[in-house]
Amino acid sequence: MTEGPVVRTQGDVMADALRSGTRADPESPARSQATAAPALQIDDVFRAHHDFVWRSARRLGCPPGNVDDAVQEVFLVAARRLHELERAEAVRSWLFSVVVHVVRNHRRSHRRRESRHAAVVDLRPDCAPDPSSRYEAASELLELLEVLDDDRRAVFVLASFEQMTAPEIAAALGVKLNTVYSRLRSARELLERAVAARRRDV
Repeated sequence: MTEGPVVRTQGDVMADALRSGTRADPESPARSQATAAPALQIDDVFRAHHDFVWRSARRLGCPPGNVDDAVQEVFLVAARRLHELERAEAVRSWLFSVVVHVVRNHRRSHRRRESRHAAVVDLRPDCAPDPSSRYEAASELLELLEVLDDDRRAVFVLASFEQMTAPEIAAALGVKLNTVYSRLRSARELLERAVAARRRDV
C-alpha cells in the first residue's frame, strides 16, 4: 500500500529552520556539548510558546504588519541562545525579555518611517487583519495601551494578561521588585485616566 504525501505545516518548516541554525560547530568541541541539547529542544519551544510570543509582541505595541517578522526574530534569537538557560521553567520569562527588545526596535523603526513620511502622507493605523482585531474590545485596549511607555507597558502586559507575579516579572525584565510595583501602579493610573478621557469624548 502506497502512503500519501507527507503534509508539512508552516510550524514544521520554521522548526527545521531553527534547528539548522543551531548545529554545533565541529571545530569547537568545548561548545558542542553545551549546544547539542538546546538544538534538539528549539522546535518544542517554538510550538509551545509561539502564541505567547505573538500576543506579547502585539500587546507590547509591535506594528500589526511587523508582528510575524518580530516573532521570527525572537525565535531566531532563542535558537542561538537557548543554551544560556539553566532552568527549563524559565523559558517563558526569558522569551518575553527577548520580545521586549525586539518589539522596541520595531517600534523605533516604525516611528522613524512615520516621521519621514508625515509631511507628505496622511498616515493611518495599520489595519491588517490579526487575531487581536477580531474583537472591538481588544482593538480598543491595544489603542489604550499606547498611552504607556515601553517599560510600564511590559509590566502591565505580564501582570494583567499573563497573570505573572511581581517577583516573576522582576526576574523576566531584570528589574527590582519595587520597580515592578511602581511601574504597575503608574500604568494602571495612566490607563484609568485614558479610559475616563475616552468616555468623556464619546
